[in-house]
Amino acid sequence: MKLWRDNQIPGNKSKAKGTALGGRGDNINVDIRKSEAGIEWMEEFLLNSPTPVLKIEKEGVITYSNEAGKPLIEEWGSIPGGKVPLNIQKIVRKAAFRRKSEFLELKAGEKTYLATFVPSADGKYTVLHTSDINSSKKMERKLSLIDGYYEAFIRVAELSLICTDLQTLLDKSFNLIISTLDAKYCKILKLLNDGNFLVEAGVGWKPEDTGKVIKREEASVAGYTVLSKKPINIEDLDKKGSIERMGLYGYSEITHGISVLVGSLEKPYGVLAVHSTRKEKFTKEDACFLKGIASMLSLALERNKVESTLLDKVLFLETLVDTIPAPVFYKDREGIYRGCNDLFAKMILGIPKEKVAGCSIDEFLEKIPQELGNVYKRTDRQLLQRGGSLIYESRIMCSDGLLRQFLINKAAYRNLNGDMEGLVGVMLDITGQKRTEGSLLKSEERYRLAAEQTGQLIYEFDLRNGYGEWAGAVKELTGYTYNEMQNFSYYDWLEHIHPDERRRVQQEFKKCWNTGEKFNEEFRFRRKDGSYFSVENKGVYLKDEEGLVCKALGVMKDITELKLSSQKLKESEEMYRSFLQNFKGIAFKLDRNFAPLFMEGAVEEITGYTEKDLISGRINFFNLLDPEDFSLLDNCRNKMSSVPNSIMEYDYRFRRKDGTVRWVHELIHNICNEKGETEFIQGYAYDITQKKKAEETLVKAEAIGMREIHHRIKNNLQIVSSLLSLQADKFKDREVIEAFRESENRVASMSIIHEELHKSEDTTSIDFAAYLRKLTSELLYSYRVGNEKVQLFLDVDHTFLGIDTAVPLGIIINELFSNSLKYAFSRGAEGEISISLCRLPEISGSLIESSSGIGTAGQGAKAGFKLVYSDSGGCFPENIDFYNPDTLGLQLVNALVEQLDGTVEIEKGDQTRFTIRFEDKGF
Repeated sequence: MKLWRDNQIPGNKSKAKGTALGGRGDNINVDIRKSEAGIEWMEEFLLNSPTPVLKIEKEGVITYSNEAGKPLIEEWGSIPGGKVPLNIQKIVRKAAFRRKSEFLELKAGEKTYLATFVPSADGKYTVLHTSDINSSKKMERKLSLIDGYYEAFIRVAELSLICTDLQTLLDKSFNLIISTLDAKYCKILKLLNDGNFLVEAGVGWKPEDTGKVIKREEASVAGYTVLSKKPINIEDLDKKGSIERMGLYGYSEITHGISVLVGSLEKPYGVLAVHSTRKEKFTKEDACFLKGIASMLSLALERNKVESTLLDKVLFLETLVDTIPAPVFYKDREGIYRGCNDLFAKMILGIPKEKVAGCSIDEFLEKIPQELGNVYKRTDRQLLQRGGSLIYESRIMCSDGLLRQFLINKAAYRNLNGDMEGLVGVMLDITGQKRTEGSLLKSEERYRLAAEQTGQLIYEFDLRNGYGEWAGAVKELTGYTYNEMQNFSYYDWLEHIHPDERRRVQQEFKKCWNTGEKFNEEFRFRRKDGSYFSVENKGVYLKDEEGLVCKALGVMKDITELKLSSQKLKESEEMYRSFLQNFKGIAFKLDRNFAPLFMEGAVEEITGYTEKDLISGRINFFNLLDPEDFSLLDNCRNKMSSVPNSIMEYDYRFRRKDGTVRWVHELIHNICNEKGETEFIQGYAYDITQKKKAEETLVKAEAIGMREIHHRIKNNLQIVSSLLSLQADKFKDREVIEAFRESENRVASMSIIHEELHKSEDTTSIDFAAYLRKLTSELLYSYRVGNEKVQLFLDVDHTFLGIDTAVPLGIIINELFSNSLKYAFSRGAEGEISISLCRLPEISGSLIESSSGIGTAGQGAKAGFKLVYSDSGGCFPENIDFYNPDTLGLQLVNALVEQLDGTVEIEKGDQTRFTIRFEDKGF
């Protein structure tokens, strides 16, 4: 390319060199020759410059260009002597007019230049010289790409924390991946136990492809493997046909892909694969990004697995607690009920157990008198301070209006760090036992008289001196006179027991002495003439005020005839068997090892097995039990083996021959001989499966009903909000319209709470962080005009609040947020609004309201929450008394803080900050 000069442009002619004047022409010629030499050197330098240099006239005509300027002129579609494009002409005229350099980015082919337009002193032309910024542009694009990776990493990390559903997490993560990598397809292949892969989830793929199983050989050809930590680039997929060989059709447009391991080599979960239809291949940076995403998804998948296992265990423990046939509850160290079984909620409080959790004993004043509640709280505090357990008796008015006597057993428990966490309580109903003891003492005399008429002996021994009193048929049974019998001591009485049975009877008496249980023994007693008769001896040990055994009270009954009758009873067994043929349940008899001796009734109808299958031992009934009920029956068997003549009843599940599960109710009786040894066990069982299903259906119906209530409340509040919006359209007064809009926002804040409760599994509390994001988003939209540059910063952890706390707190935030958007910022101004909510550490003290409205910590406080709201809109007006305002909004804020039993502080300055402290009493 030639170097164009002014004298080579059409219409330009070289000016004649000047001549000498006044005899100085020779010197002038010498100067001219030096000047021309300098110009030639400068032209040579510009000609060989690696960057474009052009001279452009004010009218836009190119009068000079070096060799490097050719691509730029061609990019413009011009020629030497031609004109530059209109946008360049404007820059040239602007630089010439202002006598100031102008700058512009220009592209020529694949290169990017920063052009500088330098005007001449007279403004007739400009010189355009450039610098190559192509490398810096590449660096900017690379940095932008890295920023995209970083933002995607952060978003996936956030999703893994906030998404409770695994499928939602995967779908959103896949969309982020394909948008970041400019790809079209993304999927996870889960590794199966046989080495094949399962298409578990994906984006871009056809819905019918999800759930397909891909053989490991085809997967390996397609580049999917769990044997490498490094990402694998998959190229030429369209030529190899590897996608179709996996059974995935209709993806011929895919050109290449990349796959990374999800999990570890030792414990792989599967493969994360991304495919693209672009010509550009995936870079190393893309591979590193995808590997990082796979690592985060691995952690999320592992956490989901652990959470599922933990939830199963929690559900098992809740079921186990509900099966305990006694009221059970547990509290935290603050005295808040954290749970209970159905029997406690219904029998003691008369409410569903879902309403017990999150409440303190003070909230059940209608159920538990305040005086009795104070006693419970005092004993609970003492127990939590010293640890261990506590057993005491208490009279409690139950939900059915009956006053019952309970033996309450409480025990403190600690967490893994050894810190006191709370206490567990079990309540045993001993009303019947207490009534029996009282009735026994009151009817002593009447029973003494009745004993004489019925041939029984009644005795009372004072164990402190050994002497006793006797009444009843003394002469008829023993042969001794009444006066002779009165001289019998406790030890004389023991000597009259048959020697073969004396030791056993004494051991049983000693056991009952220590345990406080009633005694019931059969033995032979010697008459005055030396003969023996069989007696049944029943009695009880009585304690004095100090809790020491002081007396033995009992009745001896002649059962000689009864013993003879037992033989006749055995003979009637066949008649009993005949009766059982028409019995709709199962009557059975077991040996002392619980092996079946006979079974009668609806055996095959209930179990699916014949009587022969079970009695022969071919089918072990214990192996048919539901695993969750093993411990229940095992404990019952152990207790029955150790307690003679005991009777027990319980419910359990077993699996029928056809595989279905049945519930049965069983009553079982331990039949013992004279020595207290088990002879056999008998009982009956009947099917209660339909009853159990009805109970489960009732529980589910109650939960569905509560969600429906929240859904209807939300719908009604939305109707009210819509009516306020429609009514506001009828007015032209701005103050009236604004008042309607404020009321509409207040109703909407309450509607959102019921909407969240309707969606939540727990119908009594909500995730306040999710609620706050939705509320502020709607308020920003409502006040968007003029507030487009106001930024919101939320710092709220996942905090669950009860509805009684969430509703007023939501209205408070609505008022403060609306007030900031309306008054704090001028129209179009930039600003910031920050909201944070955190749980306060535990302190000793309570919130005390001072005269200024600012709360301080007093003695006996509980841990609560702190809400901090601030905006950068400037100083809060000095003429407004925040604690005694005239405006409805600030009056609402103060009233609702007082409703929460909380405190509010205001700090005025460059920022206005509100600090609210409160306790969640409803959760």
